[in-house]
Amino acid sequence: MAGKERRSRERCFEPAPSGPLQERDAMYDEEYYRYRESTRDFRVEAGLLYRLLQPEPDSGILEVGCGGGAFLAFLEGRGHRAVGVDLLEEAVRLARRKAPRSTVLRADASRLPFPDHSFDRLVSHHLVEHLEDLRGALLEWRRVLKPGGIMVLCTPNRLYPSPRIFDDPGHVRLYGRKELEDVVAGCGFRVKESCTVFPHLLRDRLSVALGVPLYRLFYRLPRFRERGRSLFLSAVRE
Repeated sequence: MAGKERRSRERCFEPAPSGPLQERDAMYDEEYYRYRESTRDFRVEAGLLYRLLQPEPDSGILEVGCGGGAFLAFLEGRGHRAVGVDLLEEAVRLARRKAPRSTVLRADASRLPFPDHSFDRLVSHHLVEHLEDLRGALLEWRRVLKPGGIMVLCTPNRLYPSPRIFDDPGHVRLYGRKELEDVVAGCGFRVKESCTVFPHLLRDRLSVALGVPLYRLFYRLPRFRERGRSLFLSAVRE
């Protein structure tokens, strides 16, 4: 049990993937989601996603790769009813239970079952690193967003000095801040803001113990701007 707990803690920064590899399913079970959603990392990331998303009370919000539904529940707690999609059946089941006022569907991130211009906001929390064709997914996300709609992404930062934290068989590619900006801008979005949070402070445990609660002290400093563990980006659909 101790070994399983250590593996869960090492993966606590990663959400459910939304990709085609069946071997992922066993990794992302109910125990995993329950632990991940209890971490301070998740709560901080959810708050940052919400700030960047800037939803209005009546905004139509889509989460692509909703995992166990924790961010959908976060949105519900702030008065929003959102829509979530995920490829994994277990994730969909758990998300429907976690966020009962939201609509949760099983769907591929690159083939969404919605008409053009369906949503005002789109959020993706630790999903893009699992996508083989990020550009294709971004074009699909652009399709379902209304003109002027806001998209917000969070993904592991390729430039983080301790990449073992991101060791995951489902990862296809990690991005640095400038790389992600270039891909997003090339798909018809105007990048508004990007940053990284959770700096590396000599050792992984120290980074979690101090870098997470004190992230506001670091993320605007030039030395840490490119090297935080989690990369955030917001963009407007042109």
